Amino acid sequence: MRTALRTSAVTVALAGAMLLPAAGAAFAAPATNPQSASAPASDNSRYEGEPVYIGEGLVAVLRNKAEGPEAWIREVGPQWKPGDDYMVRVVTKLDRTLPHDRAKGLDLELTKAASARPVLVVTAADGSAKSYPLPAGEASTDCRVGPVGQEIGAGMSAELYLSELGPKVLLFEAGDGGRSFAQLDRTHPSLPESAGFVARIVNPSGAKPVFEWKTQGGNDTVGRVAFPAFPKGCKPSYAFTDDKPVTKPTTPAPTSTPAPVKPQTAGQTSVVPKGPVAAGAELPVETAADTVDTVDTVDTATMTAGAALIAAFGALAASVVLRRRTTRG
Repeated sequence: MRTALRTSAVTVALAGAMLLPAAGAAFAAPATNPQSASAPASDNSRYEGEPVYIGEGLVAVLRNKAEGPEAWIREVGPQWKPGDDYMVRVVTKLDRTLPHDRAKGLDLELTKAASARPVLVVTAADGSAKSYPLPAGEASTDCRVGPVGQEIGAGMSAELYLSELGPKVLLFEAGDGGRSFAQLDRTHPSLPESAGFVARIVNPSGAKPVFEWKTQGGNDTVGRVAFPAFPKGCKPSYAFTDDKPVTKPTTPAPTSTPAPVKPQTAGQTSVVPKGPVAAGAELPVETAADTVDTVDTVDTATMTAGAALIAAFGALAASVVLRRRTTRG
């Protein structure tokens, strides 16, 4: 029996030893149908253009294709040189609808935006300016109005624009030397409550939008200025829809009929007593029309009953006094 078991164990071990090389070769062999691990590269053609260094670690990527003239202002750092990558963080973008902005102390303006050869003008803090022509493109009708400057108090200013896309407002804080810290338009017409002051476009999709602001607290008045009208030959890309005024709900009239008031008779006239009032006594609640000082008419029966009551109390008092005297004598 033991001999048979040993023989079986040896047979299994030999078979395993013969199969191990074949199994290892099977796992080590490359796949006959290899799959491609490369993913399609992202298409940046929409944002590519002619990069030019404009200072302060900024590059302007100039484009003028089907979307119209564009200058994408990107932050690349002061060590950037032509040939380096420029597809980094966007600071702002200038086009026909928003041709002016500020960034890192530089004033940026896309001039001649409606022409076939727009020019980007960059003005430094010292007043020196440089021009960067954009690639040639197709001219178009300039339906942009602005910027229209407006001081709104608390060291802040606003620039109003109007184009076929609707009204737009750029808000600037004096002294920061940077780009606008907020932008309002048709889709975002108001600052959030966390901003600490009021700035909003009233009737942003209407024919006559208005910019409204309040930067001071207390009872300071709200400032308002209307946007300029569309230039002749220009139409908005949206249908005018005026804001509906907010209506307050009216208080409904009472449905129940009040109970009729019963007239009082002469005997029910209220009397306000003169002189001191005993402690704990309650005065009737009366209106000014019901209060009187003297009694004009008093019921005869009431007077008779009062006289009888006084006589009874007098007789009782006399009997008590007489009884005390008799007892003492």
